[in-house]
Amino acid sequence: MGQKLRPIAARSKQFHPRTFLHGQRMPCQGVTHMHAEGRLLVLCARTTISEFLRVEVADLVSEAIDWDMVWRLSRAHGVAPLVYRNLSAICPATVPAVIHEAFRRHIQATVLLNTLLAKELVMVVDALAAAGVRAIPFKGVTLAQTAYGDFSLRECADLDLIVDQAFIPQARQVLWSKGYQLTSQDMGDGQESDEPYHFFQKKNGIVAVDLQWVMARPHFGFRLDRSVFWDRLKPVHLPTKTVMGLCPEDLLIVLCVHGSKHAWEQLKWVCDVAELVRRRPALDWSRILFQAGEWRCRRMVLLGLAMARNMFDIVLPRTVLHAIEGDADIPALVRHMPKQLLKNSSEGIDEDCADALYVILKDSWCDRWKLAVVLCRDEAEVISRSLPWFRFQRRLRGLFICLKPFHWIAIKCVPSVRIRQAVVRWIHSVG
Repeated sequence: MGQKLRPIAARSKQFHPRTFLHGQRMPCQGVTHMHAEGRLLVLCARTTISEFLRVEVADLVSEAIDWDMVWRLSRAHGVAPLVYRNLSAICPATVPAVIHEAFRRHIQATVLLNTLLAKELVMVVDALAAAGVRAIPFKGVTLAQTAYGDFSLRECADLDLIVDQAFIPQARQVLWSKGYQLTSQDMGDGQESDEPYHFFQKKNGIVAVDLQWVMARPHFGFRLDRSVFWDRLKPVHLPTKTVMGLCPEDLLIVLCVHGSKHAWEQLKWVCDVAELVRRRPALDWSRILFQAGEWRCRRMVLLGLAMARNMFDIVLPRTVLHAIEGDADIPALVRHMPKQLLKNSSEGIDEDCADALYVILKDSWCDRWKLAVVLCRDEAEVISRSLPWFRFQRRLRGLFICLKPFHWIAIKCVPSVRIRQAVVRWIHSVG
């Protein structure tokens, strides 16, 4: 880990001088700020690998590689099936036997689990439909089939289903009847939980179902039960039966929002975007950008696409490239994620500082400063924490200093309880 490595481009350009012709971008130049094990993960976490990348991988593994770290990172980032397949094809003799066996066992378990999840998904969707509840599977095995063409190439943990919020009670009854029990917070006495999801675990089993109508976490929210989703569903062909899933354009938007919500901590989420774009060359990009703007998540979509291009060299239309390159923040943000793969991880972005990322990614200044007021009201950690990549931090601290006296007056100094409550409600409504 401590050895000095030559830049990838400098070590490999002699093999492929054509890559410098006609202003062509060097493949995977976006991984030079990662440590060797991180670069190896990015180079191998793909369904197709060019001859140039084969040379890059072979050249990289010829130097000192911490194979235990490669194994741990592959699992942590959900890309072990892809990494193992490409390492086995390019440099099988270089991988230590113990690491080779660990990968092999993990891949076998992944295939078995995904096969079980695919069968269970069909059963659950059919049971919900019989009860009059429409459900859209996304992520998981349907995403693996849509974006990768093979559900064994993507690690899946559970079944994610979009259900209209109004039908959550009926969906719960169906899952209970099928042997599932609610494991997310329950209010008891038949009351509905305030959580934006319902997580069910099958009794005496390993399958879990996550019912969602909104993608949410503190200071973040994105509706999933949108009526337009239901009007544009496309078939997804699983081994046992075809189910209906999100159309590729809507799926791409949801994937980019989901990755941004989690500060792109897992490489798998970037890989999902890249593989979907590669397998769907006829994407309606005008609709994607228009819809993302309507749903106020345009910059999140651009960030996801920028990360996929930076690490996996996907081909994007000129309109998207111009939108990315014309943004003041997105080209800089992509170099700070995923945090675990960076040489200097102290400058990385993760979920612990996601609030600051959300401020940057708001589509409008109005939304940006509304969130800033909320963070000041809640005295969020990102206000005082040093974040070199967060260019609004000084302004956020200034806003916090200005608002703090008003918040203190509202809570401590207003004699009338009714007036105090009204002032506090007003401060909250501004956020």
